[in-house]
Amino acid sequence: MGVYLTERPRLRLIGLRIETVLSETREQRMIPRLQEAFRERVSEVTGSVHLPVTYGVFIDPPDYNPDTDPFTWIAGVEAEPRAEAPEGMVEFELPAATYAVLEYSGDIDRAGRAYDELYRWIQDSEFEQAGTYGFEMYPSDYSGEERRTADFLLHFPVRRKAPVLG
Repeated sequence: MGVYLTERPRLRLIGLRIETVLSETREQRMIPRLQEAFRERVSEVTGSVHLPVTYGVFIDPPDYNPDTDPFTWIAGVEAEPRAEAPEGMVEFELPAATYAVLEYSGDIDRAGRAYDELYRWIQDSEFEQAGTYGFEMYPSDYSGEERRTADFLLHFPVRRKAPVLG
């Protein structure tokens, strides 16, 4: 796994959304189930672009405590500006930003070490997180057994740390 920086333009997504607690999603496989449900409905998103690329977006509340606080997860696809979300789906916009990106290969459902590595890289760098969200970008449609040997790019928005004035 390696980390690099990239500039990404604003990105409009349409997809399915849940609110869950980390322990709940691990025990009940909430995120994999949501992603599977989205896979079954992705064809309903008229105006989708860049398929088969899909996204998994997490949005944490301020001062997020992973042991107790719920967070939002969106399984989605990039969509044209005028595309409308089908019934039961939501729209979400990722802002244009600088992102720290980690390339991950392995079991999507066991990607916690990728998150840990990216958090550690940011902490040890001249950057800091620039938001309480991030996303996984999947270059292919992974289902079932394919999820165990998948590749994806994990993105966290970052900005340079303010200089410490002495």
